[in-house]
Amino acid sequence: MKKTLFAFTLLLMASLLSAPASIAFEGGGRKPSEAPLVTVGEHYTGQLTNRQDDANFGGNTQVAIWRLPPLSARDVLYVNWHSVPRVGSPSYFPVCMIFAQGIDDYTWGSRFTQDGGYVCEGSSFTLSGSGTARTAITVPETNTGSSYLEFFTRADETTPAEFESFPYDFTIEAPLHYLGVAIRDTRRVAANGVVQATALQANGLPAPDGLPFGLTVTWDGGGSATYSGLSSAGVVSFQLALPETAYDERGTFVVNHPIDGTYIAARSRLRMNIKQPGATPCSRAATRELSLRRQYKRLLRRARGARTAGRKAAFRRRAAKVKRKLRAAHVKTDALCRA
Repeated sequence: MKKTLFAFTLLLMASLLSAPASIAFEGGGRKPSEAPLVTVGEHYTGQLTNRQDDANFGGNTQVAIWRLPPLSARDVLYVNWHSVPRVGSPSYFPVCMIFAQGIDDYTWGSRFTQDGGYVCEGSSFTLSGSGTARTAITVPETNTGSSYLEFFTRADETTPAEFESFPYDFTIEAPLHYLGVAIRDTRRVAANGVVQATALQANGLPAPDGLPFGLTVTWDGGGSATYSGLSSAGVVSFQLALPETAYDERGTFVVNHPIDGTYIAARSRLRMNIKQPGATPCSRAATRELSLRRQYKRLLRRARGARTAGRKAAFRRRAAKVKRKLRAAHVKTDALCRA
């Protein structure tokens, strides 16, 4: 009898050791209040199954809920995730993912249904190919504590022999904030004029100072030019210096900010006429200096030709006053035209 019991015990232990991995729900919460908080850059793992007796939504769906860090409207969140295909169906990946905001233990189910989550449709994200994806999610609203990722699968199997587990893993990247840029439309711009663009954040506030932007100008006659500028109080200015081939042409102006780890890429495109160069600060200063020089010489001539001592003195006083203005104008011209 003891030998028989000992043999049975060994057989039972062997069967347990050779049994497949546990087919059970792992990782995440079954409702929002149980959802673990996700940290940017950390690697997380979980497991869903097709067991109906382990379903937590609608009696036929398993959902694992993970809480996300605070997000702002129009942020872009990248989720790097992976799962496995169904046994016997290497191209079918049963685990899907959905993004949800503003839910609690009482409302998450209805929102899940509205978004088409339980059938992997609507707002759901799916896997294919290698079972790995980098999914970009645009956040619809600012939310400091009620944003979630929900991983889910169909769970309607009641036959133990057909039970399957579907492990998954994921990481999230730091959210990229929205940045908008718009070229100010002047319809036409001088070849040596200034192009300005407005740069704003999602909340309507000016973009931070010092963000780099680029401007590319192409014109219909053939040719292109590029410029760079930095944001200041929500405005980016580009000083043009277009060649003669661009004069009187129709041009395409494209302002862009590349993705930089903090902000998403931003781009604005506008068609404007390019007119011949207008007056520059240098040319305006030079014109002013020339005008004063002519006025000074004219007053000196009048002083020399004056018939009375009183008129001669008056012309000389006026000439001395103009001479002081002329000196200041010369300094300004020299500074502007040397820059």
